[in-house]
Amino acid sequence: SVPAMADSHYQEGYGAVPSDHYASGYGPPGGDYGGYGGDPGGYAPVTPGGYGPGPQEYGDYPQYEGTHPGDVSGLDGNADDYQQYTERKGALSTIDPENGIAPRRCTDCVCLFVFLAYVAGMILLVNVCRDSTIGDRQWSDIRRLTHGHDYTGRLCGVDEDVTDKPFLYWCRTNWTETGSVPTTLNLDYPSCVKTCPTADGKVVPSIRCLFNLTYNEMSLTPKPGSGVEPFGTIATYHLQFQQSEAETPPYDTEPFGGRFCTPVDQTMKEKVETGPLRHVRFFVSVGSLQDPWLVLFQASLISIVLGYVYVFLIFECPRIFTISFLYATWALLTVSGGFFFYAVVGLLVNQGGKEALKTTFKWDAYTEYNPFFEEHSPETSILISVVVAAVLWCIGCGILGTITHVAGDGFMYVADLVDAAKECSMQMKSMLVPPGIEAIFKFVMMWTLGYNFMYLMSVGFYEDRRLMVNGQKFKDATAVYHFDTSIIPWMVYYLFGCVWLMELITSCGQFLVSFAVISWYFMKKEGHVKTGVPPLPPLHGAITGVMFHAGSLCLGAAVHPWIRLIRLFNWIEDESVPDKEARCCPEGQENCVANCTNAICQCVGGLCSKVTEARKRCFTPPQCLPSPDPKHGHRSDGLMNPGCSYRYSKNAYNDVIIRSQHYLQASQRAFRLIHKYQSTREHMLLGNGCQVVTVVGVMSIAIIGTIFTHLSIMSNSALTNPASPSFIAEPMFIDALAFLLCANIAYGFMMIFDHTADTLLYCYAWNKKFSQDSGGHPVEDYLPESMRDLVDLDVEDDDEKGALYGKARPEMYLGTFFTSRRAQIKADKDKDKARQSQIQMTTATMGAANAGASSMSGASRQFGGFATGTSQVPYQAVASGGYTPSAAYHYS
Repeated sequence: SVPAMADSHYQEGYGAVPSDHYASGYGPPGGDYGGYGGDPGGYAPVTPGGYGPGPQEYGDYPQYEGTHPGDVSGLDGNADDYQQYTERKGALSTIDPENGIAPRRCTDCVCLFVFLAYVAGMILLVNVCRDSTIGDRQWSDIRRLTHGHDYTGRLCGVDEDVTDKPFLYWCRTNWTETGSVPTTLNLDYPSCVKTCPTADGKVVPSIRCLFNLTYNEMSLTPKPGSGVEPFGTIATYHLQFQQSEAETPPYDTEPFGGRFCTPVDQTMKEKVETGPLRHVRFFVSVGSLQDPWLVLFQASLISIVLGYVYVFLIFECPRIFTISFLYATWALLTVSGGFFFYAVVGLLVNQGGKEALKTTFKWDAYTEYNPFFEEHSPETSILISVVVAAVLWCIGCGILGTITHVAGDGFMYVADLVDAAKECSMQMKSMLVPPGIEAIFKFVMMWTLGYNFMYLMSVGFYEDRRLMVNGQKFKDATAVYHFDTSIIPWMVYYLFGCVWLMELITSCGQFLVSFAVISWYFMKKEGHVKTGVPPLPPLHGAITGVMFHAGSLCLGAAVHPWIRLIRLFNWIEDESVPDKEARCCPEGQENCVANCTNAICQCVGGLCSKVTEARKRCFTPPQCLPSPDPKHGHRSDGLMNPGCSYRYSKNAYNDVIIRSQHYLQASQRAFRLIHKYQSTREHMLLGNGCQVVTVVGVMSIAIIGTIFTHLSIMSNSALTNPASPSFIAEPMFIDALAFLLCANIAYGFMMIFDHTADTLLYCYAWNKKFSQDSGGHPVEDYLPESMRDLVDLDVEDDDEKGALYGKARPEMYLGTFFTSRRAQIKADKDKDKARQSQIQMTTATMGAANAGASSMSGASRQFGGFATGTSQVPYQAVASGGYTPSAAYHYS
C-alpha cells in the first residue's frame, strides 16, 4: 500500500500522487521500469533536503560523503550561492532503491540564463550592424562582399548609375596606349563595366577612367607701387589640383574571383592579385553565402538518407563495410595526391618555355582540371597543389595505419558494441527519428548563422577626404571603402556563439539517446529477454530535457566542441600510427604473403610506437590523458584536473539523467565511474569503442555530400555566371561549408550506435556499483545478453569473487584456486549464440501474442509519462485510490 505521507512525497516535480498513476514521469508501481518506476512503498520518507541512500552509496567518491547528489561542496566555487538558484529548499524526495535513479530536478539553471543572454547579445549585434548608418550610407551591406567599388565609392551593379555594370576593371595608366597588354595599371582608381572587355573593343569600346591627381604650385606677389595687400599680405600662394576622366581603350581581361576583371597577361594579373585583390578574396568567399542554400539543403537531405543507410549497413556488416571503406579511401587519397603532385611538371614547362613540353606532358589539359589554376597564378597554384598532395598522402598513411589496427583481430570488439547498440535501438525504433529532425535543425541553424555573419563581415566606412594639403585632408573626386576593424572582437564573440548553438543541437540529440537507452536498460529481464519497451522515449526525453536539464545541456555544449578536438587528436595519433601488434591480415592464416605482411607491419609499428610513446612522455600534459590522475594517487576535483579532456564529454549526460546532477559534478562522477571498471575504461576511454566506425561514417557522408555540392554548383549556370544575381564567387568555400554541415549531420546519426553503446556500458557500470554499494538490484536483472562478452572481464574480476567469497579477501579461501566458476563463465560465453536465437524467437512469439491481445481492447493508461496499451495483467485497487498490478507489468 502507499504510505500515509505519499501525498507530500510526490509533489513539486517529484511525481504525482498515486491517484494520478504517477503521471509525472516516475513510472507505475511494481518496480519493473528501473528509473521510471518502483514500488511507492519503497520510497521511504526522508528529512527535508534528503536524497535517499546514505553516504555508503558514494563510497567511491570520498569528497562527496555525506552529501546529496546535488551538493557541489566538493567542487570549486561557493556551493551555497550556486545551489540557491537550482534547489528547492525543503523538498521531500527519495532515490529509487532498486537502481539508484534520482527524482527529477532542475540542473544548472544559471547556465540557461547565461546562454539566453549570450544569444540575445548575438541578435542585438547583428541588428546594430544591419541598421546603423555612417553619414548617408549603411554601416553594413552584404552586397559589398561580392561587388567591387569604383573610384567614386559606388558599388558596381548596385548603386545608382552603375546598376548595369557589375564588374570592376582596372584602367591603364596611359590613356593613349593601345594593345592587348597594358604597360602599367592604375590600381588606385578602378571603374565599373558591364562585362570584362577585350582589346578588340567589340564587347566594350572604351572605359571611362579617372587618372592620377596633378597639381600646379604658383606664387603671386604684389605689383610695384600697388601698396600692401589687405591685412598686410605680402604674397599669396595658389595650389591648383586637377583630376581628369577620360575614355580609354580596353585591353584583354577575364573574370576572376567573382565580379572582377583581371588581365589575361600573367604578369599584370599577379600585380592585381597581390595588390587590390589581396584582402578581397576572403570577403568574396564569405559573400558566397548569399545564394547556395538550396544546394546545401539538397546536400543535407542526401546526408540524412546516407545516415540511415550507413546505420543499417553497420548493424548488418560492421567489419566488412568499415574495412572496405578504409581501403577505398586510402586508394582515393593516394591517387588524388598523385594528381595534385603532378603540378610540379609545371616547373619544367614554365622554365623551358617550349610548347613541345606542354604538349608532351598535356599541361594545358591538366590546368583545366586542377581547380587551383583557375583561382591563382601558375606559381602559386603549383605550390598549393604540392602542399595539398603532401596533406592527402599524410592522411592516406594515417588511414593505412588505422587499417593495421582493425584489419586483424582488433576489430572484434566493435562488432560486439554494435550488436549491443542494435539490440537496444531496434527495440525502440523511435530512436531513429531524432537524428533526421536534428539534421534539419542543423541546416536551418547554419543557414541563419551564416547569413547573419555576412552583416558583420560587410561593416565599413567610406573615406572621401583623401587630398592632403599641409597635413589637412580635403575632399576630392574619389572615395575609398575601408573595412571597420573594430568589429573583429565582436566577430569572435559571434563565431563562438555559432559553435555553441550548433553543438547544442548535437547535445540535445545525445541527451535523447542517453534518456532512451537508460529507460530501456533499467527495465528488468524475463529470463534472457527484455520484454518491455518504453514507448516514445525520445519524446519524453525531450520534455524532460527542456523542463529540467536545459542548463546542463547549454553548459556541456559550450565545452564539448573544444575538448573534443583534444580527444580526436589523441585518437588519431593512437589509431593512425601502427604499433608493435599491428597486422594487415587476420592472425593465424597459413599464408606466406599474409605472414610476411604482418611481420613488416609489426616491425614498422614497433618503431612508430617508440616515437609516439616518447612524444607523449615529453609533450602530453596530464589534462590530455584518459586517466583521473596518472602521477598521483589522490583525487582532484578542479576544473582542470588530470584527465579533464576525457571528463567533459557526452557521457556526463548519463549521470545528469540518472542522478539529476549538475553538469560539473556529473562529468566528474561519470569520469570516475567509467575509469573504475575495466570494460568501461577500455571501450569508453582508451579508444577501443566505436570511434573507427564513427569516423568512417562521418567522413564518408561528408565527402559524398561535398562532391554533390560541387557538382551541383558547377552544373548550374545561374550559380556560375558572374552576371547572374545568384552567382557564387567561391565554390570551393561552399564545398568546405558543405563538408562541415554534412559531417555534423552524419555525426548525429553515428550516435545511434556510438553513444548507445557508451550509454549501455555506463548503465552497466552504474548498476554494478549501486548494487554493490547500496544493495540495489543485481546486474543480472538488467544486463542485456548482447553485452555479456563486453563485460566478461569485470565478471571474472568482481562478480565471481563477490558471489563465491563474499566481502572477505579472496586469498583467504582455498576455493580461490578452483576453476569451476571460471569454467562456468566460459561455458556461458560459448552459449551466447544460442541465447541470441532464443531471444529472437521469444520476441517474435510475444509480439504475435501481444498483437492479438491488443486487438481486444483499445483503452490506454498513463504510466510514468508513457502512453501504453491496455495491460494483460489484472489490476487490484488499493486503499489510496491508485492501482497496482497483481503480477509484474511489462510493456508490449
